[in-house]
Amino acid sequence: MHSIFTHPIAINELGWKTYFQQQLTLEEYDGIIFGRVIAHHRSGYIVCTEQQEFHLEHHISYPAMTVGDWLLLDEQLTFVRLLERKSLFSRKAPGSKLEEQYIAANVDTVFIVCSLNFDFNLSRIERYLTLVNEAKAEAVIVLTKADLCDDVDDKRQQVQSLDPFLMIETVNALDAESLQGLQSWCGTGQTVAFMGSSGVGKSTLVNTLMQTQAQATGGIREDDSKGRHTTTSRSMHKMPKGGLLLDTPGMREIQLTASEEA
Repeated sequence: MHSIFTHPIAINELGWKTYFQQQLTLEEYDGIIFGRVIAHHRSGYIVCTEQQEFHLEHHISYPAMTVGDWLLLDEQLTFVRLLERKSLFSRKAPGSKLEEQYIAANVDTVFIVCSLNFDFNLSRIERYLTLVNEAKAEAVIVLTKADLCDDVDDKRQQVQSLDPFLMIETVNALDAESLQGLQSWCGTGQTVAFMGSSGVGKSTLVNTLMQTQAQATGGIREDDSKGRHTTTSRSMHKMPKGGLLLDTPGMREIQLTASEEA
């Protein structure tokens, strides 16, 4: 199995925070290993600890888990328990009114990407904001293709009118300089995810933020021309500034179902 992270890796680099630390009992400080789910496959999970990455098989007794979850393991790397999530994105399972599918957990910041040209749509931005707030993550609006728009300030003002405290960044996804403003959310141990409809420049943005590292992961691709999701084999990538980029096709699926309902 090809490792995504170089080991050993400090626990805070994997996104460990006081929020998780506070959930431990005194007994659990002894002989317990912390692991984070960094990918989710049909057969199980890829879990990353400070020392290694390993495959954890699905088991009927385990709770439903997803990318970004934190687990406690014993010294034999056997599952002990799942820690309470700081944030959680889920969607209704297809064809089911009740069952939820978990998509991503413990995401700190979601970059809601929309382009300033043909794709600009305030009500869609509002729907994304609702989803991110419901999941208990922080939202940052990223307006792309600023170079192709002649009324940038007006559109930015429209977005700001949704909420005076909303963080908004205006960028040209191909220009690394214009992405400097996003770096403050991409520091060590910060978990970020991207949302936005197809064609708004998410891939370009991600690849520019990842610098050369995205090339090693094959780039993070969008929907193909037929609208199918082209998934990456991995779901978490380390960014040059130490942040963790969580890329899962499910993040795009939630907004599709949300848009359909809306």
